[in-house]
Amino acid sequence: MATISGRVLRCAGLPHKDLFGRDDPYVVIKMRSSGGEEKGESRTSVKKGCDVEWTGEEAVFNFGDAELDGAMEFKVWDKDLGPDDFLGEALLPISAIPFQETELTLSLGLSRKLTSLGKKTPNGTITLRLQVSNHHNWL
Repeated sequence: MATISGRVLRCAGLPHKDLFGRDDPYVVIKMRSSGGEEKGESRTSVKKGCDVEWTGEEAVFNFGDAELDGAMEFKVWDKDLGPDDFLGEALLPISAIPFQETELTLSLGLSRKLTSLGKKTPNGTITLRLQVSNHHNWL
């Protein structure tokens, strides 16, 4: 088993969802087993805007007992008075996370809605700094 540690650095190019005012994005981070079972969850604080940065401890995550064939899930939401709006998600296999601290930028996928030209638009990106440690049992 190993530990996954990291930090959400920023989200950029997020779709605008709020009709009035600025968007309030936050990230829900989950570690999943190879069977899809949730093994842990963490959240960032809420920020304002479609291009946001987290600089403090409010965006740090640590998950122990990581399985090499599991995955990390990053879902970005917009905080609302009613149900929160889904903005996008990225999945990262744990086997793809480097053993040395590395900065990665991942796509948050494409919008479910089509433009007037019949095309889907990007949901933006999420940038992370993360690493795997105590991985000697995997070798």
